[in-house]
Amino acid sequence: MNRKNIAIALIAAVASLGGVASNAAENGNNYPEIASQGQPLTRAAVLTDLAQARAQGLIPHGDADYPVYVASVSTKSRADVKADLAQARAQGLVPQNDVDYPIIASQGPSASRADVKQELARARDAGELSVSQGS
Repeated sequence: MNRKNIAIALIAAVASLGGVASNAAENGNNYPEIASQGQPLTRAAVLTDLAQARAQGLIPHGDADYPVYVASVSTKSRADVKADLAQARAQGLVPQNDVDYPIIASQGPSASRADVKQELARARDAGELSVSQGS
């Protein structure tokens, strides 16, 4: 590259940075001014906040407990949960083993074996099945 191209690239870069900075200031992205508004926290206030967070279990102690799990309060009683489980079991929504997962809820009553055989016979008689279909 010759010196003329380098000078043009340098001038273009400086001009674009000035435009970006002025655009950021016009859009309210004035970090130093926003950060200086209000009263800064004292060291004692920060330490108090840290102690409260530790007491609530919000500060992780290592990679094993990150992210911090904050338990929510359940609105259901034990009896309500047991009733919901019994209802799910009655509807066949609880898997019995890994083969049953994921559970697919039935879409209403299914046809019986006799109904399926009758439909197959009707389709054969009507010629709706090819030789390779059905048995």
